[in-house]
Amino acid sequence: MPFLAKDIQQDMQAFAERVMPRLRRKADHAHFAMVLDRMGELTVNAGVDEVKELSNVLDLAATSLPGDGRSWRLRCRIYLAHLGDHRAAVDLAREALTTAAALEPYPSEWVHVVPMITAALGWLSLAASDPAFPYLGDEARVLRRGTAAQLVARYGKLLTEVIEIQARTVAADDTQAASRKLLGATAGQASSAQIQEGYVEAASQPSAVVFNQVGNANTGEGKKVARELDEFAGKALPLVPVPDLTMARAALRAEFPYATDVTDHILADIVPRSYVRIRPTILVGSPGSGKSRFARRLLNVLKVPHDVVPCGGVSDGAFAGTPRRWTTGEPSLPVALITRYRIAGPGAVLDEIEKVGTSRHNGQAHDALLAFLEHETACRFHDPYVQAPCDVSHVTWVMTANSLDDLSAPLRDRCRVIRFPEPRCQHLPALSRYIITDIMAEHGLDQRWVVPLDEIEMEAIAGLWPGGSLRKLRRMIEVALSARRLQH
Repeated sequence: MPFLAKDIQQDMQAFAERVMPRLRRKADHAHFAMVLDRMGELTVNAGVDEVKELSNVLDLAATSLPGDGRSWRLRCRIYLAHLGDHRAAVDLAREALTTAAALEPYPSEWVHVVPMITAALGWLSLAASDPAFPYLGDEARVLRRGTAAQLVARYGKLLTEVIEIQARTVAADDTQAASRKLLGATAGQASSAQIQEGYVEAASQPSAVVFNQVGNANTGEGKKVARELDEFAGKALPLVPVPDLTMARAALRAEFPYATDVTDHILADIVPRSYVRIRPTILVGSPGSGKSRFARRLLNVLKVPHDVVPCGGVSDGAFAGTPRRWTTGEPSLPVALITRYRIAGPGAVLDEIEKVGTSRHNGQAHDALLAFLEHETACRFHDPYVQAPCDVSHVTWVMTANSLDDLSAPLRDRCRVIRFPEPRCQHLPALSRYIITDIMAEHGLDQRWVVPLDEIEMEAIAGLWPGGSLRKLRRMIEVALSARRLQH
């Protein structure tokens, strides 16, 4: 439920002022006149009695009101709960749980279920905080501290975290039991040293050794590099385990409803694996289509630590590393990511890969990448800083490009090229929600106060944006949000 102000009284006033012009257009209808009269009371310092009267009138006029009349009644229950009506808090908990249960047949919407359950637990905690509320009997109650909103948020989050921690504990116990069972079956086939080092994948999480030792470690610079990389040499580093792909798919499809085929195509790589590994991929699409954001969100939902590297203006082969004999010596990009994140399978988003410089005077970025993109060469890449073969074959590479014209043939040959579609007007409701959320976050505002575009705003933007660039759409939404502030 979107809100219009941070203070409950201000929100009631803003809500009434937004709705009353619509009601006045039909004030000759008895039901509309009654609702308009009660709604006017919210523009002053309204209390529980005034909100209850409005709620009763809305129930009476339910069949005559427009489609969003139901959301008005729900808003009244939220107001009542915040004003101390504990029966309204129980009603809100029931509403949240019912809505969450109704989403069970729709995996693409499961991302919304946990917040609804959290809200339900919070509202039940509020109802359980008042000894004078007879609905729950005479038993002990939750200790009430702070405002209703603070209690709902605190206990809802607390109880959800308890459930999640317990679920992880049970899952970890099950995994350890399965590992011990499998270890007993494989003990005769692997040495105890291999098992302790994590070379038996089932004994712990999937892992890989990136390099066994630092080369030329007896020289002055070699000793320095050996000390720097001591914790990684010969050690099995973890790979990223595959998360819940159903939830990952639902999150991406909800945020990028126009790119569902792209989502399914990429996630198909991961289905048969125990760890995340995606083929080198180039997302090609028009400017502003959202491909860079998709690449970042893909790795986020898969829980792959990664860096985003803007490629515009990159004019040398530094991706492949520089020798340690130079004062600017540094490892290659994949080895740097591996040592930074301490895992064998980090990710890299190479944004606008077609815009790298074409001069080969100090090496060229496209050429430097080639060794990383084929398993045969990536699993034994000779890093000039480490001066030893390194297994960087588990690194995930996702690249974006506006066009393939400036990409070298060898680079295209080593990557899977996926056409990234443009968003269309029919995707506006979903896209606008995420854009408004981003704008709120950039301004440091609480996302719980996100207000979606209303019908008038949506129609105005749809008339000017038939689809295409999300940057253009964002500018239009920013104008609409600015207009709201001027109205209030």
